[in-house]
Amino acid sequence: MEHQDYQQLLVPHSLGVLEVSETRELEAHLETCAECRAELVMLRDGAALLAYAAQPAEPRPEVRARILESVRAERTGDRSTAVLTHKVVPLRPRANWNAWTWGLRLAAGLAFVALLIGMIVLWRREVKLREEVALLNHQLNTQQHELARDRDVLARQREALALLNSPDAKRLELAGSQTAQNARGSFVYDQKTGKAVFVAEGLPATPADKAYELWFIPKGHSPMPGRIFTVDSSGHALLPEQMPADAMGNAVIAITLEPKRGSAVPTGAIYLSSPKS
Repeated sequence: MEHQDYQQLLVPHSLGVLEVSETRELEAHLETCAECRAELVMLRDGAALLAYAAQPAEPRPEVRARILESVRAERTGDRSTAVLTHKVVPLRPRANWNAWTWGLRLAAGLAFVALLIGMIVLWRREVKLREEVALLNHQLNTQQHELARDRDVLARQREALALLNSPDAKRLELAGSQTAQNARGSFVYDQKTGKAVFVAEGLPATPADKAYELWFIPKGHSPMPGRIFTVDSSGHALLPEQMPADAMGNAVIAITLEPKRGSAVPTGAIYLSSPKS
């Protein structure tokens, strides 16, 4: 049987009305299924409410009177035919009627408990379903975030490609310093608009409290801060930039390691630098 089939047997099993063969199969399944064992405990706790489901029934006044009369007759030794008639004949149909009443009340109690257990089971399954829906929503949001990030990277790559193919583009190659000998980079900018793109490879990973910062160093002027960035696991970075008008001539492009929020002036070691003109 499937797992759902075993779950459907839990309610009758908790009420003790399951067939012997089905009981054996269910008990074998319970040995290996913690979820069904926990649900069975809950169902049995609900079945325990059966003792409180039906209210005790008081005997009818005439029945009580006849019983007391019979007891008095036995004590006084009165065994008359009239008393025996009241004692035996009328009570049998009353006893049968009382048994039917108790049977109906028992059936109603069982139906109430079964309904209560069913509602608890449905509630637990609804909670589990909501948890699964929340998990799916989280996974969907994560995938959408990754898709947006991939689209942003693709847009940057297309922008860089368009800039590289522009007839007004100028390219500056950046070489690694003693701090990052295996690193290299390229800075390409449009000489008319100043629109630029920077590509780096082989840069070391940045510490948690640090970030790389790009600098424009025009000849005879102080360094001008550019964008702050980090690299991926392979040391690669691709970022758009806008070249300042004052740096459009013979500026040096340099990369330094700075505090995470950047610096107004270079404070860290130089990792990449273009040649001085």
